Amino acid sequence: MEKTIICPACRSQITAERYPHKSSTFYLCPVCGRFELFDLNEILHKSGNQLAPYLLYHRFSIDTTPQEYRYHTPLEKETCDEYKKDFNSGNNTNGWPVHMDAELINAWYPKTFSEKIDLILLHIYESTAHMGQFVTFKMQELFGMLFIDRKERIGQNWEWRDEADYEDEANYMLDYLRDISFIEYWEGINEDNYTGIRIRLTPKGYERVDELQKNTSNGRNVLVAMKFGEETKILREAIRQGITNAGYFAVFIDEVQHNDFITPELLKYIRDSKFVVVDLTHQNNGAYFEEGYAMGIGKPVIQLCKKDTYLHFDIAQKNTIIWDTETSIPLMLKNRINATID
Repeated sequence: MEKTIICPACRSQITAERYPHKSSTFYLCPVCGRFELFDLNEILHKSGNQLAPYLLYHRFSIDTTPQEYRYHTPLEKETCDEYKKDFNSGNNTNGWPVHMDAELINAWYPKTFSEKIDLILLHIYESTAHMGQFVTFKMQELFGMLFIDRKERIGQNWEWRDEADYEDEANYMLDYLRDISFIEYWEGINEDNYTGIRIRLTPKGYERVDELQKNTSNGRNVLVAMKFGEETKILREAIRQGITNAGYFAVFIDEVQHNDFITPELLKYIRDSKFVVVDLTHQNNGAYFEEGYAMGIGKPVIQLCKKDTYLHFDIAQKNTIIWDTETSIPLMLKNRINATID
């Protein structure tokens, strides 16, 4: 049965439904989107202040047409894959769960102030329908967008901070963005008569977004091109681990939210990636296409292939990580990234 509660990630008033047989709660939050947490799961404890921004920046909206079936969950990756297979077969009883865990959230979370600024600008840009338009952000969305800490670690627990404190920190971030001429902002009232902050990008802000979209030299996203399926689960996680260990965030196109046709969205992720990792073990035509596109726009490409796999002559001469078992991939991939990527 649905009830109204406070979102455990962002503190918005939301709708939630308890599932006793799973010991979990399913949340519908206008800021964090659709997500599930388990009673005994440690994701809230381990992720702390990182969870709310992660959900905001990757949210599966609760107000979409057609209906959105995807949702974030700490369910094991293998279970999510099984439910996704059921969904694609026409059974939407379990929806389309998308795995998240504390390690994945930490790998994505920006490590520097400048990385936060770039993500903030991109989020404002993606929220703007027309150039020069003001967009109203409700306060809880604003806090997540600006990476404001809303909780304090007290012993082994996280406690909510006084909202006035993190409002001051939000103003600090907004003032900085205004002072360097990336945004204009002021308090405003949105269509629901709810006080928020009205923000728009300046021409200089748009120039910075253009730079980020053309050359993500300061970014940490890495698109992975490979064959997806049951037989490549172990390979996928080995590649993810190697990229994570090198300090980057692996992007698999079947795991990300998008509203576009798959090819334009895929090309966008290639353009926005710091570099691209391609595994050619299964002679996948899509992987060849994605590698070719990445090389054509000047993106660094790290190529992997299982031992004794035939490679097309056009790329056979490229320095390739040859792996025998998946367990060897994380270290080899991490070392190659550290040696070849700035």
